[in-house]
Amino acid sequence: MKHLLIIIIIIIAIIIVWSCEKKGPKIVNEPTNKIVVGIQGFGNINKTLLDTIKSTFEEFYGYKVILFEGKPIPKSAFINIKSPRYRADSILKILKREKPTSADFVIGFLDKDISVTKRDSQGKILKPEFKYADWGVLGLGYRPGPVCVISTHRMKTANRHKFIERLKKIAVHELGHNLGLKHCNSNTKCVMRDAAETVKTIDFVDLKLCEKCQSSIN
Repeated sequence: MKHLLIIIIIIIAIIIVWSCEKKGPKIVNEPTNKIVVGIQGFGNINKTLLDTIKSTFEEFYGYKVILFEGKPIPKSAFINIKSPRYRADSILKILKREKPTSADFVIGFLDKDISVTKRDSQGKILKPEFKYADWGVLGLGYRPGPVCVISTHRMKTANRHKFIERLKKIAVHELGHNLGLKHCNSNTKCVMRDAAETVKTIDFVDLKLCEKCQSSIN
């Protein structure tokens, strides 16, 4: 009987040790942030710019960022009303429909002009109708939502450093909308400030969120 008890104790000990080895040690510093952002380049967008945005997102938001293989700009989004450009809302629908399950958010980038119809809170087109029925924009994103699109067309300048800074700020701004952030009216230096229909506004904001906006996504 005594020998049987000893055997049982040994068997239990072996099972416990085997179980612990199978599970492995607990990783103390395992990252808890599992959010993945995908970057989708369209057309002839410069890959170096996409690499810059990848680094910016990783540093700014701390998310994992992956670059997808480039694609042609969707022909179905093309229009030629006031000038040749692509409808941002059409590209958003395509990005959302084709978003892989491996990414929580997907940001599209292209170097061609993009536009959207501007509407009021009731959904009516703003006045003057012709101007706002097809209005060129720097970027557009769902708030909140899984996708946004950004064009470098309207942010270009002879100053390369200024161009890159604009690109970083606008990219962070649009992803902020995807995360649920509204335009910031309480801090004129916050990156979520409304551009107020001019790219020059971007030059005066900082590449950071104000405390209020930061607390909204924490």
